[in-house]
Amino acid sequence: MTNEELVLSYQQGDKQALESLIKNIRGLVVKIANRFYDSGRIYDLDDLIQAGNIGVIEAAKNYKFDMEHKASFSTYAFSVIRSNILDCISGKSLKEKKNTKFYKSMASLNSPLKNGEERELFEIIDSHDDSIENIEHKLYLDKLREDLEKVMKENTTVKETNILKFHYGWDCKRCTFVEIGDILEISDSTVQKIEDTALKKIRSCKWVIDEYKKYYVFAKQNYRTVEEKLDFMSKYFKGVL
Repeated sequence: MTNEELVLSYQQGDKQALESLIKNIRGLVVKIANRFYDSGRIYDLDDLIQAGNIGVIEAAKNYKFDMEHKASFSTYAFSVIRSNILDCISGKSLKEKKNTKFYKSMASLNSPLKNGEERELFEIIDSHDDSIENIEHKLYLDKLREDLEKVMKENTTVKETNILKFHYGWDCKRCTFVEIGDILEISDSTVQKIEDTALKKIRSCKWVIDEYKKYYVFAKQNYRTVEEKLDFMSKYFKGVL
């Protein structure tokens, strides 16, 4: 049976179908967990794999067969597995998982500051630097991350979003096209083509156009500030802007 057939059987009450589905998706779960695993942290790989398996169950419960332009189950599950593993890493409860603003703030602590600088936000916070400049910078990155999440959701497919996040190290280690292809079981050239398509969509979306206009006007007053903002944005998606 295909994954989609197993999901349908599970949604109709067949518990055995869920067990078969988890076995089918296990390879994907392990690959994603390995991308996030850090032996120096308090969690272990088995914890991440278990969190990923729970993600498979959640995905099976919520997968809709009547969605327009629906993704395959494995593509849909990919995002849910990834999200659950991130929740495991941050030690979040089910109640906290619903607080998306909290999640975005925590995840952005590991965001690089600017080109050529290796320190990250969590390191600055650990140093007890509560200066206004640091707080403003963190708030700016939070807002930028939120905007880019929305842009991807509105303009790219689930698979395109997954590829962008893995390639640019969104909450995890950066992956090469070959590594992403191994996870998604497609060729590296296909991964690159999908990413190119996604970036074209983002470049032409209303948000990017509006940002260009906003920065162009503001540049008349403070060109250096605009340049720095664009530099920060390029840390998320080099080549998008």
